Amino acid sequence: MIQPKHLKKKVKGDYRLIVISDIHGHLDRFRSLLRKINYMSNDYLVILGDFVEKGDQVIDTIHFVQELDKNEKTFVLAGNCEWAMDALLTIPELANQIPKYFKRVSSNGCIREAYHKLHLDDGHETALGVQKKIAEYLKSELNYVSHLPVTLKFNHFLFVHAGVDMIKNYEKSSLSSLLEMQQFYNQGHLLDEIVVVGHLPTSNYFKDYINNNIIIDELRKIICIDGGTGIKNVSQLNALIIESKNGNITYQKEYVQPLPYATVLTSVHKDKKDTHKISFPHFEIEVLEKGRQFSLCYQKDTQMTLYIKNEFIYTRQGQTYCLDDYTDFMLSVEKGEKIKIIGIYDDYTYGIYNERVGWIKNKCVCIDK
Repeated sequence: MIQPKHLKKKVKGDYRLIVISDIHGHLDRFRSLLRKINYMSNDYLVILGDFVEKGDQVIDTIHFVQELDKNEKTFVLAGNCEWAMDALLTIPELANQIPKYFKRVSSNGCIREAYHKLHLDDGHETALGVQKKIAEYLKSELNYVSHLPVTLKFNHFLFVHAGVDMIKNYEKSSLSSLLEMQQFYNQGHLLDEIVVVGHLPTSNYFKDYINNNIIIDELRKIICIDGGTGIKNVSQLNALIIESKNGNITYQKEYVQPLPYATVLTSVHKDKKDTHKISFPHFEIEVLEKGRQFSLCYQKDTQMTLYIKNEFIYTRQGQTYCLDDYTDFMLSVEKGEKIKIIGIYDDYTYGIYNERVGWIKNKCVCIDK
């Protein structure tokens, strides 16, 4: 079982330190990011938890992380997903939670992969039998994640997956706070260190628009780096690069976002207006007026009225929801410019231009070959 193990590392002189969090089994994206930032074995590397589940390459990701971890300059921390994986497969009382886990986590992962490869979906095995067989199948991977530390104090930085309690001694924080605290950026902390966290996608903290970039708040002494990979429809995998030269600390942000590009065929100029955004946890909506492509909707928690593309609206158990993070922003672009394509929905393209997510008519763009 994952225990609250805390690491400390004091480094003198110049260094380059790379922090990546919430990979969620997206090994291709992870490798691409390491190449983009020119990661070298003499760099310090911190993997800030949640490298398992919700992706299609989880077992390969674990093995790749294990290889990286052989370098004494690499530090791999546990996140809530490693904690959940460990608990779900080792605590007998949680065996009957595995089917519920599959319903709650719709994406792929190593637990689901083992479940299908072992043909446990035929219904002939008990809940405890399912748990034991999956745990045996993932024995080496499970052994690795179950012994991961939960914090790293590196000079005047503290690395932790989710956050710390409002106490001076962070090591006394509950394991739940360290690995699954919500809204840490809004709460703050009492430490002298700069606390670097993942866990909650940074886009959740932007009120009016979708933005997955790293947040560096030197006043609050908090850096948030989760770009939403494996969680958000619009996401990216972020890397925070911390460099110390002659005692001066500088930050660099990099990311990968593997989306196709399109070229703008016709200039579009939209009047500036209030931009609305649907985001976690306020996804429940009421449809006020059904339209052919966009429907007028109301979000009661935020008291916000906006038009939502019909493909983003769904109903479950009598309640209506917006599918994911959503914005009604309409892009303004010039002919010949490039935009990234998130998706095409009927007559409209959902894209990214100048790091702003928004809508543009299909006839105004042509996807690059």
